Amino acid sequence: MSTTAVEAAQAKGWRQVYFNSLSIPYWGIHLTALVGVAITGFSWRGVGLALAFYVPRMFFVTAAYHRYFSHRSFKTSRAFQLFLAVLSAAAANRGPIWWAAHHRHHHRVSDTNADLHSPLVHSLEHSHIGWLFDMLDTDLDAAKDLARFPELVWVNRYHYIFPLITLMAFVLLGQFTAVFGRTGMGASAAVWGFFVPTALSIHASLILNSVLHRRRLGPLFDRPYVTGEASVNAWWLALPTLGAAWHNNHHRYMNAARAGFRWHQLDVVYLVLRSLSAVGLVWELRPVPVEVLAEAGQATSGDRGR
Repeated sequence: MSTTAVEAAQAKGWRQVYFNSLSIPYWGIHLTALVGVAITGFSWRGVGLALAFYVPRMFFVTAAYHRYFSHRSFKTSRAFQLFLAVLSAAAANRGPIWWAAHHRHHHRVSDTNADLHSPLVHSLEHSHIGWLFDMLDTDLDAAKDLARFPELVWVNRYHYIFPLITLMAFVLLGQFTAVFGRTGMGASAAVWGFFVPTALSIHASLILNSVLHRRRLGPLFDRPYVTGEASVNAWWLALPTLGAAWHNNHHRYMNAARAGFRWHQLDVVYLVLRSLSAVGLVWELRPVPVEVLAEAGQATSGDRGR
């Protein structure tokens, strides 16, 4: 993403950014989730279903799109790589090459004028979700290591197919089977199993851009590492993000397979990756270098606004 492209995006009015062909599917997901819950009614069975399908969405986006495709923090087979790409695309986070290319760009220009989703440069709403509605094209040259796999290029190009298939599966299973209870759940299966967890997982992923880059810390945030941008850790988001909220850790050493560097920093994604490694599905999980661990706590008050 060039600086010129960033300036062009900034020059667009809010109507062009928030109401276009890219934003309609996202607004549709959110609106259907809200209206669907209002119509079908609250139920603990629905909450359980939403949680059951929120967790795998967050896992695949964080483990696959983020730690594998963007940072290559572990290795796997070509077949399992495709599996990760398909399941991540089903979470409605666009394609693997698009995701990796934009995220790598973010690390190169974090919290500068060229960073599309820095809250230090843009408004909170634009840094959180507005930037997403203006970025359609995939720069294959920015992720040549991924673009050499034709199957990944295909998944990236037709990423929208996989959320639609997932939605259709929930509609059919909820309507015609008793998978979701003795009498089934009807339309509420799609509401609670697809729309609600998809909307929540989208925001849980985007919150890393908007909330975890800030000038002030406060009791809810921590910044143990001196980095060239304003990333922070947020312990209270560690569980809903499955470990991705140790964001300052990640910006200090982005190639590690874990974001929770310390034993007490909960990182569910890393624990699952360890289990997958134990059965041979993934391997060579990159550790955090000892010298990086030794740096923790050296940030001064002068560093915290960076």
